[in-house]
Amino acid sequence: MNEKLKEIQNDYLNFSNLSQNSSLSEDIIFEKIAELDDKYKNNDIHFRSFEGLLSNIGFDQASIKVLNCVIKRLKSKKERLPQNKYFYDIGNTILNKSVLIYKTKPNIATLISTRSFLEAKKYFYNVIEDDTDYYERAQTNITNILEKYGRNYEALYAYDDVIKKNPLFGMALGNKAIALEYYIRLSPKPSLVLLNNAYELLINALKDKKINDIGGKLAINIFIHKKEEIEQLFKKIKYKYSELKKPENLTKYQHFILENNLYLNYDFGFYYDKNSLKDTFFPNFIENLKDKKTIKSRSMSEKIYYSFHIFNQLLEDFTTARYNYFHAINIKCNHIDKKINYIYTLDYTKHSLKYGLLKSVFSSLYNCFDKIAHLMKYYFCYLENDINNTNIYFDWLTSENFKKIIIENKNFQLLALHNLALDFKENHTYNYINKLRNRITHSFLNINVGEAYNEKYKTFEITEDRLIKYNKKLFIIVKAAIMYSVLGIYYSNFKERDKLFKTIAISENEIF
Repeated sequence: MNEKLKEIQNDYLNFSNLSQNSSLSEDIIFEKIAELDDKYKNNDIHFRSFEGLLSNIGFDQASIKVLNCVIKRLKSKKERLPQNKYFYDIGNTILNKSVLIYKTKPNIATLISTRSFLEAKKYFYNVIEDDTDYYERAQTNITNILEKYGRNYEALYAYDDVIKKNPLFGMALGNKAIALEYYIRLSPKPSLVLLNNAYELLINALKDKKINDIGGKLAINIFIHKKEEIEQLFKKIKYKYSELKKPENLTKYQHFILENNLYLNYDFGFYYDKNSLKDTFFPNFIENLKDKKTIKSRSMSEKIYYSFHIFNQLLEDFTTARYNYFHAINIKCNHIDKKINYIYTLDYTKHSLKYGLLKSVFSSLYNCFDKIAHLMKYYFCYLENDINNTNIYFDWLTSENFKKIIIENKNFQLLALHNLALDFKENHTYNYINKLRNRITHSFLNINVGEAYNEKYKTFEITEDRLIKYNKKLFIIVKAAIMYSVLGIYYSNFKERDKLFKTIAISENEIF
């Protein structure tokens, strides 16, 4: 190893150990920064690496001043640093600063008003896959931010994306375990199988020696504590894991839904019993005895009657899209396609019943967002809303009115919906989904089946694999949004609970 590199690593390690083991004044920290800058002023390794160390030291010492200095230094180096290094370090520093400012868990009003966590997330999204672990670190931090905003279901899938790329990445394994344990607590039917899954993740996470470098002693202690907590519970109830087996008589369609976790229930794709093969999400509406009764059904108020109908339409849209998705993936339709005179445009694009189904699935799924917004507005703003004369779109969940509802109810599930809706705006994470849906609904989207696909045509052209991938992603997001809606209604606080009662509903399949 190069002697100069050894010397830098030794100086960095001493500085890091000093920070972790003692309280340093800001004057001492800045003196040390000046000393190392002078010592290695013409060294490229120091130029590229120092801010990453300083960000961790600023966090260890709870110094906003040091972190502001790091942000300033990084911005001055933006054009000269490797892109991944720049985006990760500045995102991580902004995140560290945000965590320090809101030392305790930020309240909902703070999370709605602050932009710092979202700013950090934007930088992390610019980190691309390469031969370093910056991508895994960035994606794990993105997922941690999703968790802060109540977006637990999406976070679990985001951790999986990191783990698929690097199965040994301890921070993602450990954080997924924590997120899974929280998911279990949210679910109406707690699962020991999922808890055992979380336990196994923690065991594997603690094998990663890099955790201390990335998450520090705090992360290690959190993972150890959670692992011991689960061990104590298993010992207390004498739990022993046994592998779950699916019934042999499952249809191909049921296998498909389970494997892709597309049932609207909390079993996460596992088979426990016959209810694992059902869509059991249910909005626990509460109605006021004084609410106006509907003419069509005197047993419930107009508000609850229409709320149930919106939810039923939501279920119908999702399950129909799911059914069509299954058939689109498995369909053999050349004999049908050959009887349709599609015009060949000499560009390797192709049309077929399969592609039409995939596009229809995408568009139908996206429409669920508007119905979720409609349900939220009608249920929470009943007196202000005429269901038959009001058009509501998903963007309403970013409105000032919905923000007030979130704060009044102190509800993290409603916050999750708000934050999710923000991600569909211009220059945000899911805006590409919005644009893709608009192409399908209002114009055209070509499927390129040749080797001529070029990213410069991505506004109106896509490959089959990518369309399937985006459909999978949209199913996750829509299911998450439905779950946040159902749980948001369930956990809502009402000021006059004694004047309200829980509605009783009968399933249609018990009648028809």
